[in-house]
Amino acid sequence: MRIVLLVIYVLLVVVWAALSLVVMGVATLLSLPFDSERKMVLAISRVVGRGVYCLSPVWRVKVEGVENVDPSKHYVITCNHQSFFDIPLMFFLPLWKFKFVSKIEVRKIPAVGWMLGMRGDIVIRRGTTSAATTLKEEGAEHLQAGTSVAIFPEGTRTKDGQVHHFKEGAFRLAQENGVGILPCVMNDTKGLLSPKGLHSRRLILRVLPPISAEQVAKTTPKEMAKRVEEMTREALIEVRAEGR
Repeated sequence: MRIVLLVIYVLLVVVWAALSLVVMGVATLLSLPFDSERKMVLAISRVVGRGVYCLSPVWRVKVEGVENVDPSKHYVITCNHQSFFDIPLMFFLPLWKFKFVSKIEVRKIPAVGWMLGMRGDIVIRRGTTSAATTLKEEGAEHLQAGTSVAIFPEGTRTKDGQVHHFKEGAFRLAQENGVGILPCVMNDTKGLLSPKGLHSRRLILRVLPPISAEQVAKTTPKEMAKRVEEMTREALIEVRAEGR
């Protein structure tokens, strides 16, 4: 039965992706002349991303901590990184106007990379001297335009599902642009599907209390990275304990 569900799900996602590319492509062409932040495309991509989970009959998404988000503000959003499926799960945040920071390899993935390109997300080449400059310049441009920036501070997906070392880039970006940090934690996105089929999951996306711009301003990026890393690790332990 799992194999049958997997085949049906893959077919649905392919059709969904094809339709989404057409709609997002048209929206991109219409919005580019007057909207550098591509707000129309960002709004549409939120629906597209959520569809990745809604099309599965065995996955359920629960969002916690919605009260921690102030829709009138923009943030540097941080989250742990377990799998490729973290990206569509981020679209369940009670914020739609944000740009991802992703490695250039993601842009080479058919459909997914094209959609991220149409969104105008920030693309960096990991391990190069230009990565920090790209994040600083493009991140500042979006934040100053009132658009949040979403970053996975670990820099890559973790193999064991645990929270690992947070790099300083996200926290330096927040400090330099006078914005707060919105920490998030997610669980169970790893191993959602395999050659054996779809695996039933109840996925959690928890929004933690934000760290104000004032607090960010008086804390070094290194100290803030450590603080948010510990917050995220503790929250992940809580989420897993509550799910047992």
